[in-house]
Amino acid sequence: MEGLSVAAYKAASDYFLNAVELVTETTWSRPGLGEWSVLELVGHASRAFTTVEQYLLFPVAPESPGSSYFSPESIERRGREAVEALGNDPQAAARDCARRAIELVDSLPADATLGSPIRTMTLGEYLPSRTAELTIHTLDLLRACELEVSPPPAALEESLVFVAQMSLRKGSGKHVLLALSGREALPTGFSVY
Repeated sequence: MEGLSVAAYKAASDYFLNAVELVTETTWSRPGLGEWSVLELVGHASRAFTTVEQYLLFPVAPESPGSSYFSPESIERRGREAVEALGNDPQAAARDCARRAIELVDSLPADATLGSPIRTMTLGEYLPSRTAELTIHTLDLLRACELEVSPPPAALEESLVFVAQMSLRKGSGKHVLLALSGREALPTGFSVY
């Protein structure tokens, strides 16, 4: 697969991996995001690699909106599993996950079918969500580690487009547009996720 989505995914992957390399031994247990530690945040973000591989090689049927898959407990469980998968060397594990996912993406066409719990879609449709996850969580990681590294333009652009599209699907596009153009503030805690 070639194109902007792949270039953005690779840029976001490099951005994430470079940030993970900056995590020091004493920083892994520091608060990362919400109740997650830095290690748990890295484990969660690494799912932007493992889900690409999993849903392409072992597609699953979509889950219904009220399914337990989307429950806080299930999300927590998947997070714990992602941390366990990092093992004793989270940096090496993240690099390995990224390498496998990128090799797979490079070997497939954009219209390769991917079966996720959200819905069945093409790889080209799914990849922007993984780019956004990597870019957003890298920013979270850098903030938690009190570091400042600018995101690559391709990853930032794809992430912004994806988040804007999410706001449209959630019915908040008007509010996001007004906020981004300086006309109104978004409510505290607003999220398109």
